[in-house]
Amino acid sequence: MNQHEALVFLVSLAALLGTARVLGEVARAIRLPLVVGEIVAGIVLGKTGIGRLVPQVYEWLFANTAARTMLGAYTTLAVVLLLVVAGLEVDLSVVRRRGRSALGASILGILFPLVLGVGLGFILPASDLVSPGQRTLFAFFLGVALSISALPVIAKTLLDLGLFKTDVGLLVMAAAMVGDLVGWLAFSILLGPLQGGSVDVTRIATTMGLTLALVLGSLFIGRRAVDRLLVRLESEQESAPGRILSLVIVLALCGASVTHAIGIHAVFGGFVVGVMIGDSPNLRERTRAVISEFVTNIFAPVFFASLGLTVDFVSAFDLRLCLLVFFVATIAKVGGATLGAHLGGLRWRESGAVGFGLNARGAMEIILALLALEGGLIREQVFVALVFMAVMTSLVSGPVMKILLYRPKDEEGVVGLFNRGAFVPSLQATLPMSAIDELLGALKEPLGDLATRARTNVIERELTASTGLGDEIAIPHAGVPGLKQSLLALGRAPHGIDFDSPDGKAATIIFLLLVPAKAYEEEVQILASIARSVFDRKARAELLAAKGKDEVAEVLGASAARIAAELKKRKSAPSFVGA
Repeated sequence: MNQHEALVFLVSLAALLGTARVLGEVARAIRLPLVVGEIVAGIVLGKTGIGRLVPQVYEWLFANTAARTMLGAYTTLAVVLLLVVAGLEVDLSVVRRRGRSALGASILGILFPLVLGVGLGFILPASDLVSPGQRTLFAFFLGVALSISALPVIAKTLLDLGLFKTDVGLLVMAAAMVGDLVGWLAFSILLGPLQGGSVDVTRIATTMGLTLALVLGSLFIGRRAVDRLLVRLESEQESAPGRILSLVIVLALCGASVTHAIGIHAVFGGFVVGVMIGDSPNLRERTRAVISEFVTNIFAPVFFASLGLTVDFVSAFDLRLCLLVFFVATIAKVGGATLGAHLGGLRWRESGAVGFGLNARGAMEIILALLALEGGLIREQVFVALVFMAVMTSLVSGPVMKILLYRPKDEEGVVGLFNRGAFVPSLQATLPMSAIDELLGALKEPLGDLATRARTNVIERELTASTGLGDEIAIPHAGVPGLKQSLLALGRAPHGIDFDSPDGKAATIIFLLLVPAKAYEEEVQILASIARSVFDRKARAELLAAKGKDEVAEVLGASAARIAAELKKRKSAPSFVGA
């Protein structure tokens, strides 16, 4: 590589990253997902934009030279790390504990899109295919592509809506985890025929056997080794995120190399490594957040921007195909997941929220579409249609979930619950479980015979996913079978208790919320009310300084009213993440 090619690579990388970050922030400012702005950046810099207006500049920046090869290597690393981040969101303990209730939504949420996607692949006209002889392979690819959700997008949507720590949020995440594991495994089966152009049963069997060995080895042997290593690395909290980030990247490169060598795409190796590390109980939320921020701010923008470089989105845009893929994908995923969640015991309204939550596609579909395009399986028109579907389903999910779960209703609110609940001015506990026991003790009288059951459910819920929300707030909570009405206890811990929050801060204000079993909508409403009460620093400082229960209730009411008015003015859903 000569000096000129090095210069072109550096300039093209700077142009992609800079433009993608700027347009990503513009998208965020108008309440759109970052990925929308990042994809638009590639369209502007690619054949659709600069390629049409100033073709000489486009050729200089992105011509097929050594510089473009280097840029391709960068985007390959980016997509591997993106799958690592997706894997980090897969907490197998959530799947184990919520698997039964999420199983229906997951199975039907996969089966319906798979069947309808395969059917769509068989009925599309030959003009939409690269080669009619590959129709069967194309149909199965389309079915798999429509069946997979997007864990990072779903997690971000739930966080934005303040649902990530709720039972509904955990159910959606568990269902998405199962679906993505099955979907990526199915896609890995297709990669061999896609790359070779024919179905070799022996090759597929060998590849799947090696893949299964890799997955089992990673989860049962690799995870134990990683657990021990994480204990040492997390011992120094200040330097832990940087050390673990290095470990994650090294393991991701090794995993990607192994899967690539055995005939599965490198991205699957990244996903397996992400699951292996993310499932470790010794990986703290702060470290997880640092890894995610690093990848999504440095590597992801370049990858998503690169999608628009070589495809002319104007000439390849087929409105018929885009709408057809979008509606089939949405109807199949929402219909299947909603029915599955309802069969699992949820009411229709909450089931619909689960269905739309799982409907978010985003990065995963785009990655699959790109691999299929590079493998010569799909035409540019189908690629554009899949990108359109991925973006639109991500845009629709959040607003519809908000409508279904945040419907206007008369609610008691945090002040009413607190007035008939309990207040512990100064918790003596230093550990989360001890703090939960202390708060449950304060609710001993209204709980009565349900105290033991409540403790079991709250601790199980805490083990499933920590309830440290950041900004020194924690809300341990659970549904309790037999409980007739919700109960709330508030405790203050001036010394701080580590609830493993994303920002690494110990909790000084701890709410213990108990709701009747499967009262998902009530849980969401109460948690939103709590969020409004501790939304800003002023409210949290006043809560810590309040003298008695009456003064605490006054602070909660005033803060909730003030923040509710601001949120209504901004037409924004409440979030559990403080200002």
